[in-house]
Amino acid sequence: MKCHLYNPGIRAGKYQPYIRKNRPAFTLVELLVVIAIIALLMAILFPALQRARVLGKRVVCLSNMRQIGIALSAYIIDSQNRLPPSSCHLSNPEQYWLYILNKYSNSPLLFRCPSDKTKVFIDWNKPLSTQSTDARWSSFALNALLDPVVEFDGCCYNSILKLRRPQCCIYVAECPASWTNYDHLHPETWESMDQAKGQIDWRRHLDTSNYIFADGHVENLKIEKTWDYPTINLWLPGTAPGWPRY
Repeated sequence: MKCHLYNPGIRAGKYQPYIRKNRPAFTLVELLVVIAIIALLMAILFPALQRARVLGKRVVCLSNMRQIGIALSAYIIDSQNRLPPSSCHLSNPEQYWLYILNKYSNSPLLFRCPSDKTKVFIDWNKPLSTQSTDARWSSFALNALLDPVVEFDGCCYNSILKLRRPQCCIYVAECPASWTNYDHLHPETWESMDQAKGQIDWRRHLDTSNYIFADGHVENLKIEKTWDYPTINLWLPGTAPGWPRY
């Protein structure tokens, strides 16, 4: 015997489908709550995304500077341990370190930091006389104390062999965005941290900068880790990483 369940939807042999009641839409309060949650998530995630973007540019800048450091090491071998000069006391652009080191790389060296917002840069593969005089030479500047014509404390430190510790002496630093026709800095003139910060773009990478040392290696450092009287001085070729004892 079969058991038939009663179905009120079946009458006179006809099937009447189940009619679903309409659900109410979002209320204004619910919509505002969703918008507030999205805004809160954006507020939390945006700084992290921004920091990741800045860190990515710092890594790219470090990579560019490592290539410059490799070219520097190759030049030192060919030049009997001498370092390439800056424009200090020189007038021929083909004698500047920016032009010279390009010849020691398989691809054009990138003298521009991706965090540098300057729009127009010099192309060091082309004659300087054919380019704009307002163009920025580089995101980087050379430590003039390692130039061949600059003497400090009675000695010329252009030869890598005369440096006390090449691995502790900064050769190239990141310079301010306001510098155009300029490729070197003078740390011997600094008498305060404010003066040091005036010649270095010390905040370019989350309050740090990238530096190439005389031995060719690259580091990311806070400026206080490079110059802090009377304990740390990574700029003076005769005494780095310390200060002179007068």
